[in-house]
Amino acid sequence: MKVQLHADGSWGIIGAYFSLKGLYPSIDGRAIRPVQVSIQGDTMVYELEKGRMVLRVGQEQDRIRISCSMQGLPGVHDIEPIGSGKICRSCSGEEDKAPLQVFVQGFGMEGPSGCYRIEDTRRESNGLTAICEDEQILLLYALDHTRYINRYFVESRESVFHQKEVALACGFDLEGTGTDEISLPAVYIEEHQSSSLEDVLRKCASQIAESMHARNVQPPAYHWCSWYYHYQNLNQKILEEYMEKFPAVDPDLRYIQIDAGYCPSLGDWLLPNHLFPEGLEKAAQTILRAGYQPGIWIGVFMVGDHSQVYREHPDWVLHDLQGKPVTKIQSYNEPKAWGNPDGDYYVLDTSHPEAMEYLRTVFRTLYRWGFRLYKTDFMLWNMLDSSRVKRYDPSKTSVEILRSTLRMIREEIGQESYLLGCIAPFLPFIGYADGMRIAGDVGAQWEGAYGPVNMLRELAADNYFQNLYWQNDPDSVLLRDFEIFLKPQEMESLALVQALSGGVLTTSDPLHLLPEQRQKLWSFIKPSQKVKPTFPYLGKERDELVITHTLKQGNLLYVMNPTDRPMTTVFYLNELFEGDRWYAYQWKKAHTDEKQSMLAVRLQPHECALFFLTQKPL
Repeated sequence: MKVQLHADGSWGIIGAYFSLKGLYPSIDGRAIRPVQVSIQGDTMVYELEKGRMVLRVGQEQDRIRISCSMQGLPGVHDIEPIGSGKICRSCSGEEDKAPLQVFVQGFGMEGPSGCYRIEDTRRESNGLTAICEDEQILLLYALDHTRYINRYFVESRESVFHQKEVALACGFDLEGTGTDEISLPAVYIEEHQSSSLEDVLRKCASQIAESMHARNVQPPAYHWCSWYYHYQNLNQKILEEYMEKFPAVDPDLRYIQIDAGYCPSLGDWLLPNHLFPEGLEKAAQTILRAGYQPGIWIGVFMVGDHSQVYREHPDWVLHDLQGKPVTKIQSYNEPKAWGNPDGDYYVLDTSHPEAMEYLRTVFRTLYRWGFRLYKTDFMLWNMLDSSRVKRYDPSKTSVEILRSTLRMIREEIGQESYLLGCIAPFLPFIGYADGMRIAGDVGAQWEGAYGPVNMLRELAADNYFQNLYWQNDPDSVLLRDFEIFLKPQEMESLALVQALSGGVLTTSDPLHLLPEQRQKLWSFIKPSQKVKPTFPYLGKERDELVITHTLKQGNLLYVMNPTDRPMTTVFYLNELFEGDRWYAYQWKKAHTDEKQSMLAVRLQPHECALFFLTQKPL
């Protein structure tokens, strides 16, 4: 790739497959207006009416490195080293080709992540993005996500000559905290010729994980969570019954996690309520005596208006610019959220040293009581632009405040505890989280808001950072045959896809009440080691969901039909695995005695098939 710097302050990059043209920096969403531009080697210096911007665009091995710094412009809200520009195919015949695709990474849980055709819709991606045409990939990313939110914008637009062009922008959100001297993290641009978008993204994620010291020390999480059956109604009596029965069914569960409902009001995390009148310490001891490790749900930044902590410390919550508490939820109708008396839910301001010290006491006490898994939920509540709310310390971005809070939590819970993020921003959590919820809450049915559509999309799109940033958590496996709308084949499909995705595995079902066949399925999907699955058709427009595993003994091929119509699909095995012909053993089906080069898979709606492929007969 070659860099071109122009006297008018614009610049471009010429690559083998793609070119970037007309690139120009912006400040606060507007192109800069320099009074003078000078070029010094690979550096462009923009003298502004007030202050200066320095942009260095240099070659670094096989990639382009873009660094940006500014002086004399305090209070800047956002800076885009690429405020405007367009992406072109480097070869001719552009108008005859199919639309480009863009890979989009969502900010956090639920995405939306995945590959989309570049059309009129403006697509926003976080931390990285990729422009794809067949096997040609243009990758843009940053490695440092410890201070600012990094975003990329791609859209198709019409030029002044009525021609379609693909527009590009990327930048960093300073949230108005910029000082007189600003240095942004570097942005990198690479080209790749690869048949696997997932491989390209995975190599990028590996660099980000190394740069941000990602944790990858915990064994696969395998636990029980109270939420998806009892919701906020678990109590000490039910817990004691389950802890008496569970060891005979599954002694290998690592954690028993108590979800929301255990305290009288959100924010009063250590106070008992009617469900746990003797408090969480007794609940933890009940779990420990059964041979499991206690886990706990906590909405770190959540404060109810009826809570003791808010009544005594109203200055600990975020306020808007008019001086009113920032309200994230208003629960005025039946049923009350989480069964609590609160009507308004506020946001704890952990830039306030007293609020941070209160949280420190909470986590220190929970750890002393024996809790070793912490499901930190609604973490996006903190991600409010520091220029649009009143923080105790307005000099810090939401990313900096989140990471200082996570650092405190890790100090109090120790390196051995499991920290699970939920409703959280992904990239700022790297280095602190052991697991991360990637999709929306599951429910007791396939259709609707609590169906698996979001989970299936995010499993494929987020797999590239699986077991690099952390263990991905697709949410709970439901196997019960009571109080549920899911059909048997749907439960089986979802159980297998969640297990084969290689991340966190959890259930909320009363294990001792499951029929024998469902208990066997739960045992069958139990994780034994960390694995690296592949979603080979990421970026390809296919209806079926496919996962492969390459193992020492053979290979796994999983196929699911997520649609509402019957499906027949054909796989040529040499496209998925090394080797032309394989013995194919389908789970729970009769086997053939001859090697095959292709498989024709017929599936009913929401049905799946699982194959074990070997070079030698079993």
